[in-house]
Amino acid sequence: MRQIKSADAVTILHNDAPKVIEEINDFTSQTFKTRGGRLGSGMGSLLEALWVYYMNKTLMNEGGLARECELAWMQDHEPSDFACLQRGAEWEPRSRRGELFRIEAKSMNIGVDEAKGHFTNLAKETAEHDQLLVLIWSWTELGNNYSWPRIHDYFLGPSLPIIRARDQLHLARGGLFVDRRECPDGCAPEACTHDGEPLNAARKRERRSGPQSCKPANVEYAANFGGLVRMLKTDNDAARSVFRRLRKADDVVHAYISFIHTHFPSEEINHFKKAEWQSVLKSLGIKANNVTAAEANKLLREHVPDYQDHLRRLFYS
Repeated sequence: MRQIKSADAVTILHNDAPKVIEEINDFTSQTFKTRGGRLGSGMGSLLEALWVYYMNKTLMNEGGLARECELAWMQDHEPSDFACLQRGAEWEPRSRRGELFRIEAKSMNIGVDEAKGHFTNLAKETAEHDQLLVLIWSWTELGNNYSWPRIHDYFLGPSLPIIRARDQLHLARGGLFVDRRECPDGCAPEACTHDGEPLNAARKRERRSGPQSCKPANVEYAANFGGLVRMLKTDNDAARSVFRRLRKADDVVHAYISFIHTHFPSEEINHFKKAEWQSVLKSLGIKANNVTAAEANKLLREHVPDYQDHLRRLFYS
């Protein structure tokens, strides 16, 4: 058995990911063809499972170094969904022995107003090479009232930069994270299990594992932390400044923001002022008189494939 490094395994999965998405779509277009297409069908979870199945199939068929790694389901209540393992190695999830990295998988149905996916993994639960996978899909019409669950796009990238950006934006919106030395439950610092848990601006917990004394009335938790779309929202100039600094500083954060904004254009439009949208048109030589923010965004999407790189360059410091 040849040893494979975590970084090499990450590269292999990234290179194989486009092919895997194509194979899933080929399969679902034939096998899951159906009349209707219920939004709350659980299909997103099934697509995540298919991603593991087809990735493992690709790794095995590809041969070479790729055959030295495989994907496995995480057991019980571990914070991630899948693990990439050294093939044939003894695996111990608690200690991560045998693991190369972990993958947290999320699916977002582009046909609903508010995507349900939440990325709530904490930095202390995450290793250097751990990855976030996001699948954008929808029920796509075939004709005669038939449809199939098509994956339109995906994001696969390192988790830690996105976690750090999410957490800084959480702080910018008035949230905080529990400090073991001042736990609301009064835990002894050396025994506190709530260290790093998020509390919202109202000092209520946003994960089930947060302090019991911060539990919102009548609900298990606030369910706002880590929303794949909502975690990027900014509601004031100070938070917007943090957002722009984070995007400028990190290519992974820029790629994730660009991915989300591509599929949720209203989020992108609302992030910039009308004058900013008009100024980017001018900088790119696109003539348009007094257009709205939405009209400017539409023009950029139609005529400038890399317009998000221009936004980053012009308005981020």
